[in-house]
Amino acid sequence: MNNVSRLLGLILLFVCSYEIAGAQSVKGKWYGAGNVDGSNSSNNYLFEFILDQKGSVVTGELNYYFRNGYFSNKIKGTYNATSRKLHIQFIPIMFYQTVNTALGVDCKMEGDFILKVSRAETTLQGSFTADDFYKNTAPPINIKFTKLLKEVPFKTIVEEEIAKQDSVNLKPIESPVAKLQREATLQLNMRTKDLVKELDVTEDSVRIDLYDNGDFDHDSVSIFYNNALVEYKKELDTRKPITFKVHVDDIATNNDLVMFAENLGLIPPNSALMIITDKNHRYEVNLTSNYQKNAAVRLKKTAPPQKK
Repeated sequence: MNNVSRLLGLILLFVCSYEIAGAQSVKGKWYGAGNVDGSNSSNNYLFEFILDQKGSVVTGELNYYFRNGYFSNKIKGTYNATSRKLHIQFIPIMFYQTVNTALGVDCKMEGDFILKVSRAETTLQGSFTADDFYKNTAPPINIKFTKLLKEVPFKTIVEEEIAKQDSVNLKPIESPVAKLQREATLQLNMRTKDLVKELDVTEDSVRIDLYDNGDFDHDSVSIFYNNALVEYKKELDTRKPITFKVHVDDIATNNDLVMFAENLGLIPPNSALMIITDKNHRYEVNLTSNYQKNAAVRLKKTAPPQKK
């Protein structure tokens, strides 16, 4: 038991010694991605610290990549081992809204970072903030620096990060129509489907007319056909219908028209008169939808009647 206690004590002493030793110095190479506070973009800047330390005095270089250019600054600062705070004196950093770095404007910014040491990683976390002249136009740049355990050229790290960003940007961009369809379908599926009628039709193409049923009260609907959005947020009228045609598949078991209530109008619920017409049929169906259910009509393709 004494041997076990002694071993645990040695391990604890080693861990504490490791963290205390690590907390005494920020010397070394550090890499971090900088994100402008409040910006939607990620990795606005890529940074490298090369730090040397003598006592509490810190000197070295800050290298960074921004837009399409590399920049380098000599730096001076101080490190407080008790508070683990690194302070970097004012240096010029390219303004984050610069488009052309050849014509860009530098902002004077100072940095404050806290050293965090663990067996997993050693980091400097903090931000660069602008001086009084630029503070209203240049938001802080937040950075988490990680200490590099092996020698890796800064340019190599930057090229790897750019390759990662390019691979993300190569993903297909969702079109506005596809996004609308996806979001509308998500809303549709959150309500139950109330099948009101099953109707036989004989033609491939069927005309649909949709009226406000009763008094005009600003009912608004979206119409789905076989889960595809065909009419979006249209207001029902008592005189002028919402008119469209649908193709009736004779192979598919179901050809469902679904009315989704976008609102309940002035007189709830949302009610409509749907008229379905093909060469041999004309149907009138009253539909009622609300925020819990969607009224639906199912079309079934049948053989046309035999001529006598």
